[in-house]
Amino acid sequence: MRPPRVLRLSIKQLHQKLRQRVFAVPRLQREFVWNGTRAAALLDSIFRGMPIGSILVWETKSRSYDLLRQNLNILPPFDTSNRKGWFLIDGQQRLSVIHEAFEGGERKNSSGQVIDFGRLSFILDPDDDGAAGTEATRFTYRKPISRQFTAVQDILASDQKRRLTGYTKPLLKKTAECRKRLLSYKVPVMVVDSDDLEEIREVFLRINSQGMKVSAADRAFARATTVDLRDIAHTLRNGLNPEFHDLDFTMILQGFAFVTGEGDLDVGQRALEATINRWERRIEVGGKDGLFYRRWKKYRTAVGKAVDYLHQHFGVHHSGLLPSQYMVATLSVFFNQHPAAPNGQQAREIRKWFWSTGVGLRYSGRGYRQNLIADVKFFRRLARSNNAHFHFPERVDRLDVVRAEYTQRSALVNAFFCLLAQHKPCYVANGEPIPPTIYASRANRHDRHHVFPRQLLAVNHFSHRDYNSISNICLIAAEENQAFGMRRPGSYLADYVRQKHFARAMKSHLIPYKPLSGIWVRGVRKAYRQFRRERAELICKAFEHEAGTKLFRTG
Repeated sequence: MRPPRVLRLSIKQLHQKLRQRVFAVPRLQREFVWNGTRAAALLDSIFRGMPIGSILVWETKSRSYDLLRQNLNILPPFDTSNRKGWFLIDGQQRLSVIHEAFEGGERKNSSGQVIDFGRLSFILDPDDDGAAGTEATRFTYRKPISRQFTAVQDILASDQKRRLTGYTKPLLKKTAECRKRLLSYKVPVMVVDSDDLEEIREVFLRINSQGMKVSAADRAFARATTVDLRDIAHTLRNGLNPEFHDLDFTMILQGFAFVTGEGDLDVGQRALEATINRWERRIEVGGKDGLFYRRWKKYRTAVGKAVDYLHQHFGVHHSGLLPSQYMVATLSVFFNQHPAAPNGQQAREIRKWFWSTGVGLRYSGRGYRQNLIADVKFFRRLARSNNAHFHFPERVDRLDVVRAEYTQRSALVNAFFCLLAQHKPCYVANGEPIPPTIYASRANRHDRHHVFPRQLLAVNHFSHRDYNSISNICLIAAEENQAFGMRRPGSYLADYVRQKHFARAMKSHLIPYKPLSGIWVRGVRKAYRQFRRERAELICKAFEHEAGTKLFRTG
């Protein structure tokens, strides 16, 4: 590769080139991933004259324009009438922020979060909260307020003075100084001239692996040249239940490797690249792009069926409740070969698989690879025959339920919340079902209630490992939680114990409630220890009932 030539372009010059649409985003590039706070931090660095890194572009001719990514980016579309183009290899995130600082538009990042660049604001009178010898932060992501927080879009606009009507001379002087600093800032632009696409792809992977993490999916996307793999993966994900729009791309591609795999099954980056390389060769040599898209369409349908089945039958109300996202990949193998709904026998085996995998943490730890491969083979057999049976020989220690903390995400913790959802929790006050939108919302973390209040246990010398155990957690609406306050359960439940619905409500939360249960025992320390043992036993029994098989060791 020839050494790159280095240009030093001001922000004003970069904006002109953006308007001329000379920048292009190749398929190997990822989508926009930054948020508003990070965008504001970049402008603050530019304002202070701090280095923000260089932008690396690949200067190429029109014959490479078929490598363009047509969507999933927020830069102006490349003008294909240009004789040459600057394909972005590194710096897309920074250049996107610079572009939108002028435009002030609303854009979605890769996580589906809407970024309103009109909220990028210059702080006219910052608090003096900087460290000794440093300036206070001058940019923030918030709603602009006239003469306090001025929109960067207005400062950079050609009609700046009209937009800032009503500003005093001292304030106009500050905005003018801001504009000058931003527009005059010089950014190094390194221009690479190469005819070797493989060489450019390797440069991209090496550069990005030293900065933002490059996932196995990112590497696979970069390797694909005959199909826009990133685009069709986005289309697949966006076609799912909205609560699953953030499924990991690595999992999605792993599932495709499972359903199209030939010979030995494999897991991870090596498996994804082998799958992509195999399809690339087929398409380049045999023109089998039609076959690829047919297989992908069939797989896309299978993923949708897998997601819907997990949601409807196991209380997985959003992707954050999946014990493992790879459960979508393995279950998709079944629906890829068996598009119809499972029959009774197949449904029973899928139940065993789901709860065993969640409770047993089978897709994490040292044995995850072997378990994934074994389950792919199991689902292939199950799709063909009723004689396939799921086996779970390694039982789980019941103490694992006591040790698991609800604040620590794990397969067991997520399986526990799915278990509670399956029992359709009720309001304690009236026995009416709590709507899933209240207790199973991704955005709502306030309905996970400590049966024995956290502070009550803390003052009685229990550690966070004790009071945050899932054996002390249930799904209760926030308003009831607040009404219970710091009281021990024997006190706040006494208000409802004579109600007809009380037993049903307690069962819906898997809370031991009979007269000799721990919740009624006097003395917090004795009561909680007894309650925790009883609740853990109830939870284990409920897990095994849902699974239809033994999951825990006896004794």
